[in-house]
Amino acid sequence: MRRFPHTGPPDRRRPLLTALAAGAALLGLTACASETGARDGGTAPRLSPPVSASPLWPDYAPPVPPDAGGPTPPTRRYPVVEGVTAPASGLRKASVKKLLEKDPSVPRLVRNALADCPGVDCGLRRPVYRDVTGDGRDEVVVAWDEASAGLTLIHVYRASGSAVRPVLTSLGPLGLTGETLGADLVISSTADNARFTVRYRWNGTVLAAVTPQGGRAIPSAPDPTPDPTPSPAVTTSPQTGPQPGRAVPRCGRRARPAAKSSLYAST
Repeated sequence: MRRFPHTGPPDRRRPLLTALAAGAALLGLTACASETGARDGGTAPRLSPPVSASPLWPDYAPPVPPDAGGPTPPTRRYPVVEGVTAPASGLRKASVKKLLEKDPSVPRLVRNALADCPGVDCGLRRPVYRDVTGDGRDEVVVAWDEASAGLTLIHVYRASGSAVRPVLTSLGPLGLTGETLGADLVISSTADNARFTVRYRWNGTVLAAVTPQGGRAIPSAPDPTPDPTPSPAVTTSPQTGPQPGRAVPRCGRRARPAAKSSLYAST
């Protein structure tokens, strides 16, 4: 049978179906791109300028101390503890009580009270061993609580050959404590419903206080004087995507903070 060409009105549904199919495909591609590309997170939060220090008396110059012509404070060393020899295996074998008894920088009040050790009235905490000078060997951190005077003394001792000398003495309110942050030592005290912290860093001679600007303040040598962790970023791969239950950072990777370790966890 011979077929004749269709002469009726054209089918208008075909262009409409074709347009709908193309639109659906484009919408699918857009959805895929939105999952992996940039996305609109809304209006950016308004940033506040950082708080800066404003001196009360910018034109005031403090008087020069009488001993200003002496050695530069950061280069002063504490005296060697005479009568104490550093064991070859390190300070873990040294007598902490003997270190305090022989150390001339320890207040007489503390040296006299050592007669109560060991005993229930002994104010000596257990020694803590940490490397706070970066030489690969542990220093010993010693703390003494003198309840009668309301004071706590913290000394850090370092072995240099067979000699032992303190590299930090800190005297503060009763309850003085601390922690290590990387190789730095952070001493904290609480008084009058406020918390005060001082961060110390090894400068090659002593542990010197670090100022907020990153410099080093004058260490308390030779006499003792009163003184939130971000979560690590989660990386993803095209094959696996982000892990369930973990947040994916918007951009970049956060640096991992220095490890923090308390010196006296039970205090």
